[in-house]
Amino acid sequence: MRFKAADVAEFLRAWGYSVPRELAKATSKSMMAIGTKDTMAHVARALGEGVPIRHANHPYDALIYAGADPADVYIIDVRAVSGDVDVTSLFEALHRANSQGTFVALSDEPISLPPFVGRIGRNDAQQLRAFLMPEAAAQPGAPLQASAGAASEEPPRSLAAGGSSR
Repeated sequence: MRFKAADVAEFLRAWGYSVPRELAKATSKSMMAIGTKDTMAHVARALGEGVPIRHANHPYDALIYAGADPADVYIIDVRAVSGDVDVTSLFEALHRANSQGTFVALSDEPISLPPFVGRIGRNDAQQLRAFLMPEAAAQPGAPLQASAGAASEEPPRSLAAGGSSR
């Protein structure tokens, strides 16, 4: 019987056990920042150290990365990429490549976005952190891996039901 690393980590956290460092690294969210170097620096500062973030200067690079090695979260600086591509089409293409992903538009202007996209102000680091890492935002300075799971948390229903996967 085989288990996904993310499922094992979720089970351990839900029941109050510590998650081994190797397993925590394998289950951390991968993120991609799409835009300028300033966009990447802003995202890295907002999310803190220890969060794996890839950078794509151009939207076409992001599409290639999404097909080859999809990220869990795509953070797009709308102002930086709108001169190169239609932003709505970019989000839709990324969503087709990874429908389970989380999509964030960094934009100060009110724009029309697909319903699966969250919009955050370009320079609002606190809101970006709270949106992507709610457990870490509740505990400022806490590392991503160590901040999850209290013993009082309910176990995942699929695990608590005791059902077999066969």
